[in-house]
Amino acid sequence: MPPATQQTTESSSPVDTPIFYPLEHLAILDITGTDALTFLQGQGTQDYLKRLPQAPLPGAFCTPKGRVVANVWNILLSTEPSTVKLVIERSAADTLKRHLGKYIPFFRGSKLTDESQALHGLGLSGPEAGHWLTRVLGKGSNDVWRKGGHFAFSLPDGRAQIWLSALADDYETLMEQIENSRVHPAADWQRLDILAGYPWVNASLTGEFVPQSIGLEQLDGISFNKGCYTGQEVISRLHYKGQSKRGLQRLRWQGDATPAGPEVYTATGTAGTWINWVADGEQCLGLAMVKQSADAPALYLDSERQIPLELLD
Repeated sequence: MPPATQQTTESSSPVDTPIFYPLEHLAILDITGTDALTFLQGQGTQDYLKRLPQAPLPGAFCTPKGRVVANVWNILLSTEPSTVKLVIERSAADTLKRHLGKYIPFFRGSKLTDESQALHGLGLSGPEAGHWLTRVLGKGSNDVWRKGGHFAFSLPDGRAQIWLSALADDYETLMEQIENSRVHPAADWQRLDILAGYPWVNASLTGEFVPQSIGLEQLDGISFNKGCYTGQEVISRLHYKGQSKRGLQRLRWQGDATPAGPEVYTATGTAGTWINWVADGEQCLGLAMVKQSADAPALYLDSERQIPLELLD
């Protein structure tokens, strides 16, 4: 599979071509089988039986203590048998596969597969994205497009992801068209995710957060009406009887400095933990889990308190 193009190129394609972004930081897990939705219903925070057939949905898989193993986008491609694609941060894919692998043997009708090497991910943005997807993959249904081994889905902010099968006959042709089009760096896509408030929990952050503290409740990534699932008791108790003392914040700073460690600093201590960030001298943005406080103390990128952070929320 050829590497995704990183440089920005001028458009030499028709006006109905969107901007493309390589998604090398993301990966795909596939769960297929007659009882795949039932299996996922008992593991994830989303309502797979009632809501997933309607549209792609965010969600997470958690430990019995309610801590996020990894967060995902859930995409239902077929129902008989069910095929669900999980888009996940690449470094966390193996961790989630091992986690789900402990439970899937009890569901003999389902199979869990890592498809990261077989599918090539690209982000799409711009008003032309939907038209391009329809032209290439045909008419979509419930914000999902599918043709052969390729699939795509739309995001709530109007962007889309497309995953091209490297085994498809038209793969090389499509990649050549895309690489001769408008291709922007992966960092630009990550900025858009940050601005949308969508986090990606990588392998180093597994088991650190409850879903509410990384904003999944606000993103409609947690169902509180479904039955039991792994970690559900802790997550529901926090929702109904308490309030998370930590929440997701979008942050911006000047310059090209990057976080030296996981800490977000206050004038006298620390306030939270970095989840994702992009800093390349153009627009430095990040998502951090920050302690909620009525007095909203000043926040800093560095331990020397020389680089202030601006809250975007």
